Amino acid sequence: MNNPVLSVCIIGHGRVGKLFEALLKSMKGVRVLVKHKHELMYPVADIFMICVQDQWVSKVVKELTFHEQERVFSAVHCSGMLPLGVLASLAKVNRERNRQRGKINKKKKESENKYIAVLHPLAPISSHTVSVEGILFDAMGDPDLLLIFERWCLEWGARYLRVNEHQKKVLHIAAVMSCNYLTTLYGMVGDFLESEQFTNVEAKQIVNNTMGRTLEQLYELSVEQAMTGPIIRGDIDAIHEHLAILKHDRHRLALYKNLGNSTLDMISEFQYRPSEDRIVLMRELFSS
Repeated sequence: MNNPVLSVCIIGHGRVGKLFEALLKSMKGVRVLVKHKHELMYPVADIFMICVQDQWVSKVVKELTFHEQERVFSAVHCSGMLPLGVLASLAKVNRERNRQRGKINKKKKESENKYIAVLHPLAPISSHTVSVEGILFDAMGDPDLLLIFERWCLEWGARYLRVNEHQKKVLHIAAVMSCNYLTTLYGMVGDFLESEQFTNVEAKQIVNNTMGRTLEQLYELSVEQAMTGPIIRGDIDAIHEHLAILKHDRHRLALYKNLGNSTLDMISEFQYRPSEDRIVLMRELFSS
């Protein structure tokens, strides 16, 4: 006997939507549909995956509450920041339809999360992303949907993590700091090198080498073991020289000092760190 085909409709055909489309099309037992914004009607599907930008999710949810089809459907959004609750009206609609059709056991109360879930890739997704191997997906919602997501992630070679509402928000903050702000730092360091007469190619090679090597070390070492540079050595002269070079560049000087103070905060817990006198001197330099 053939296994039933699961139909999944992708709503929103940007970077995330196109990635899910490609991933799901490669799977047996999954039929993929795409709902484009110029199309007025929604197709019949088992799961609607809402991959639009955050500000448009509520609009799609409202449209789906009026979507009529014979079988009950599930709805999933892929936002890192929006709560599961933005889909609550769809869960309510589906519970009511089931009740009208006599498909609900009146003695057993259905979960408020029935038919809704979140599946969020915790990684930067670009138009060039073709694989999610090793990428972490965080998920929450209907346990039946979570079992489906877990199987998907296993087949994709991705990692899977069930989270609660608070953990989901914390993960998004962590992703912004470790992905988005890291990209900002990469760009700012590259711009600084180019402003100091390095070519674009040279600047890119330098930052790729230094940042890439540091990230490689952090796979194997703790932050304390991987930490290098003038702060952990207590090299006051080097810091003086850096600040002198940056003194006419207000934005980069502020960045250097802020990161310096954050580094001092972090190494205060290290077993091996500079003397307290040197830490005080460095703090004064970064706070001046």
